[in-house]
Amino acid sequence: MKPDFIKLRTEPLELTLLKLLRSRFVLSEETNNYYLSKLKGYEGECYLDSLLATLTSNSLILGDLLFEQNNTTFQIDTLLLSQKTIYLFEVKNFEGDYYIKNGDWYRKSTGKAITNPVHQLKRCETLLRSLLHSRNIRMEIEPYLVFTNPLFTLYQAPLDLSAYFPAQLNSLLKKLNQAPSELNGSHQQLAQFLLSKHVIDSPYKRLPGYRYEDLQKGVTCRKCMSLKVTKTKYTTICTNCRHEEKNTSCILQATKDLKLLFPDRLLTLNAVDHWCDHLYSRKAIKSVLRLNYKLINKGKNSYYV
Repeated sequence: MKPDFIKLRTEPLELTLLKLLRSRFVLSEETNNYYLSKLKGYEGECYLDSLLATLTSNSLILGDLLFEQNNTTFQIDTLLLSQKTIYLFEVKNFEGDYYIKNGDWYRKSTGKAITNPVHQLKRCETLLRSLLHSRNIRMEIEPYLVFTNPLFTLYQAPLDLSAYFPAQLNSLLKKLNQAPSELNGSHQQLAQFLLSKHVIDSPYKRLPGYRYEDLQKGVTCRKCMSLKVTKTKYTTICTNCRHEEKNTSCILQATKDLKLLFPDRLLTLNAVDHWCDHLYSRKAIKSVLRLNYKLINKGKNSYYV
């Protein structure tokens, strides 16, 4: 027996876009801090996924869900469906010392209040319950905060806090393995219902303003995101971290990056050549485009889709 990841977690598009911009453009301090926070959160969620993958009991797992309910949206990091219970996990990859005072949460180093994760969890639980009740689904929901960072400490936490701390994650896995795990078609139907209610949110409106002219051109290393690369006949080499990759793979990835950042620009041979800062031959770029995209032949105005 093992868990079934019904919806695998992928890097959020907003995080991908910010990462691409950060490699070619100087982000403001506020935007850069936002990017680092999103990255840390994603890493924490992936770490929990790796732990849940070791479960020996049957369960259905859905990661990174966005729902609309009661005219509002809410995001769920991880749902685990067992025989009798839906486990709702709000993952926090906090690092450093925090404390609770009069029900509010504070970062100890600055004394500044942070968004109360308990309130976030309660909101998700309430809206998820409403969503399920709309389909007459009455399964029990157990919500938990899951703190994944071993460098996190919380002072003055109440004894009844619905949370698992880094040193308690093995206890969480033990609890899940001991839960009844006889699944049937109704559980699969529930998972498919949740998938059908997942909505796609465009992140472009939340990005900082940027123009093509303002972004540094070139090819980014997939490992360290540096633009300091050189090439041999067949291989692109990062002079920053020494990561190597096939030229064809780098051309394709650079093309995908261009389309992600500028979805409305026509994808042409000239566009990709300029975006790569003329690192590769036009013949090599044309070969990659023809293999991976459809050519709309309009003579000098030809483009790919």
